[in-house]
Amino acid sequence: MPFLLLLFSLWLAQAAPADTSRELKLRLVEEINRDRQAAGLQPVEYSEELSRAADAHCREMLREGYASHWNLAGLKPYMRYAAAGIGDFTSENVWSLWRSNLDTAPASVWKEVLAGHRSFMAERPPYDGHRRSILTARHTRVGIGLAFDRFGVRLIEVFGARNAELKPLPARATLADKLRIEGRIADRNLKLFGVAIYYEPLPQPMYRQDLAQTQSYGLPEEHEMELPRLGNGMYSNGSAGSIDTDPAGEFSMPLRFWKKLPGVYTIGVWVQEKSAKEALLGAMTSVVVEDYKPNSR
Repeated sequence: MPFLLLLFSLWLAQAAPADTSRELKLRLVEEINRDRQAAGLQPVEYSEELSRAADAHCREMLREGYASHWNLAGLKPYMRYAAAGIGDFTSENVWSLWRSNLDTAPASVWKEVLAGHRSFMAERPPYDGHRRSILTARHTRVGIGLAFDRFGVRLIEVFGARNAELKPLPARATLADKLRIEGRIADRNLKLFGVAIYYEPLPQPMYRQDLAQTQSYGLPEEHEMELPRLGNGMYSNGSAGSIDTDPAGEFSMPLRFWKKLPGVYTIGVWVQEKSAKEALLGAMTSVVVEDYKPNSR
């Protein structure tokens, strides 16, 4: 028992105090908004929801000694945020620092956090993905994940855009389940372009050596795009559309597991400004789909 108490005491000494972490996060949001203001962009609001999900990943990275967008279960960021019940289209920046004896006083940690953020802002095209995440006009929210102890720091800036609202879907399903995608466009200046269903195989557990090889992430190439129903006529692909819509911006459609295989099916709601041709992702969620195995008697 004394040994367990000693371990617990050491863990408490190393864990980042909640008040300190929150203060550092809010300071970082101020820094982010200064950069956005300098670029002529609107500020982003601090999101507790995004921050909680990002914190969980930061804690795992620090505890297990790695830094990656993937976690030990093999989940990509958009899968992790969907599992936390978040329907935003998200863009995640990850930064890490390894030290043998880090000074964990708030002023010292802030110095490192600020250095991490400034390293993102110092990027130059075409290798400026983190900087572009910070300076994307459509982002409206930001979550900050932070974990630190005397061995290092793990930092996440996750930017969110919720230009469409999706009704929650189950996190897990089987190929036999009949589900519907339902939602609405949140901005009156936007219209629904379509809903993409992306497919990728079920994630597999990853080890530190696997995670060390990972770099940037993205949606899988395999997908099917569903389009709003046309009153008359056909799209160039010969389809009349499959998404029911109404003038209030609400939409619904069946969720087809079109690959007919177990895997992760990620729903991406694409929207566009009514006066523009370019479409952008307005909301996203993922469903882990397992095989249907009927009961044998």
